[in-house]
Amino acid sequence: MSEEAKLKLIFANDSASEEITTTMNTTVRDVKSTIMESHWPASFIDIETVERIRLFAGGRELGGKGVDDQKSLRDAKLPPSSSYPTPVHVQPVLKSAEATAEREAAAKPSQCFCVVL
Repeated sequence: MSEEAKLKLIFANDSASEEITTTMNTTVRDVKSTIMESHWPASFIDIETVERIRLFAGGRELGGKGVDDQKSLRDAKLPPSSSYPTPVHVQPVLKSAEATAEREAAAKPSQCFCVVL
């Protein structure tokens, strides 16, 4: 049987917190998806403006981007506690309008025909 992990989700800059239970074999990506789909507080920022979330426990980030999110909680070295839920801080990363505008600008050719002498 897989070891259970009780997590206390603490949302950044919000008074909301929630406890969830999962296994240590669950991937960080699955935990992040579960938080965004089922445990997002109504008092927190709108989920539509969030690109991804970052999770921190024991002074370290759990997962990260891409391959790091494929790790299980055990491989990410989540410090579980049997006597109380492990505090996990949830930090949203907002979608950036500037990044989208920069990508669109880079795709369009310049209209400038200036020559520097």
